[in-house]
Amino acid sequence: MAIRDSLALDEDSRALQDTLRGFLADQLSSAALRSSLDTDTGYDTALHARLATELGLAGVTIPEEFGGLGMSQAEAGVVHTELGRALYPGPFLAGCLAAGALLEAGDLTAAQHWLPRLADGSVTGTVAAAGEDGRWSPGSDSVEAGRSSQGWYLRGSRWYVLAGHVAGIVMVPAVTDAGLAVFLVESGSPGFSVSRQLGIDLTRRVCVITFDTTPARLLSDGPSAAAVLARAERELLLATAAEAAGGIGWCLDATIAYVQDREQFGRPIGSFQAVAHSCVDMLADLQSVSAAARYAAVASADGAAEAPMAARIAALRAGEAYRGVTESAIHLFGGIGFTWEHDAHLYYRRAWSAERLAGGPHAHRAAIADIAGL
Repeated sequence: MAIRDSLALDEDSRALQDTLRGFLADQLSSAALRSSLDTDTGYDTALHARLATELGLAGVTIPEEFGGLGMSQAEAGVVHTELGRALYPGPFLAGCLAAGALLEAGDLTAAQHWLPRLADGSVTGTVAAAGEDGRWSPGSDSVEAGRSSQGWYLRGSRWYVLAGHVAGIVMVPAVTDAGLAVFLVESGSPGFSVSRQLGIDLTRRVCVITFDTTPARLLSDGPSAAAVLARAERELLLATAAEAAGGIGWCLDATIAYVQDREQFGRPIGSFQAVAHSCVDMLADLQSVSAAARYAAVASADGAAEAPMAARIAALRAGEAYRGVTESAIHLFGGIGFTWEHDAHLYYRRAWSAERLAGGPHAHRAAIADIAGL
């Protein structure tokens, strides 16, 4: 079957979409979201536990043999879209990335121990791969790995680590004398420290993690380590593109609802033509980003050769469109007296911040050129 033939959501995916959207609408109101952001964790731990246990979302892409749902990136994209629509602040994405890295690494002992815990939500994982510039490619500031009589250890720092403050395990690419390798580090290990990285997104905490001769378990090295890093980065791109589609959908619905409310009570909203054009542009962006994100997710699920290129293109398109749509929403709402307390500003902050998690548009364009051989 061609990828284009499987782009439409099937019955199961639509049911998943409806269930999750209804659940979040009921459990994560604007007031509840804002209240959770002021907690130590930055999210409602009880709600996250319910998502993990009642809906099984913590193990959405973890195989059933390890206690997960065994879904593909195509189904995971549906989940990421709905979580992005609700600006869900919990560590769902971080755990998905850690699970994918563990699976790709091929260390069966580590997988058997940690994947069931990730799947049931009793442990949260994350991936610490980005340099200070947000790029995931190894460079002069990469974490360095050494070996002593007691085993492997890591030295260095990683930035933009999702949910690093609550992660129980961290997947870390590092450079050894032989080249790239991927390690697993347990939080609380000697020399392991986490600090909050300041950013404009109030709904997603990112951290700086520092390793100071921190004990680590080697998961993979050589070409397999490169494959682990590539998979984790691709899944991050797919997730953020899907989240952008969800956020754009919220902006469109909020704009339409506001216009209808103003018209119903006879209050002016400015130029009707300008507002109508803005809604049409949002709809076009929603359809474009949704299609790009869905294509990339299905290509990844199918193991298609174009999957890496499709993920980069989807992330680039989603980032640009999401920023533009939130700016339009801010202009509309702000122009009629709303303050920074309006929820549109939270989406605006998420749109700008999400692009930095994998290096931003310049990194995407460079990667696309490299894949295309330009």
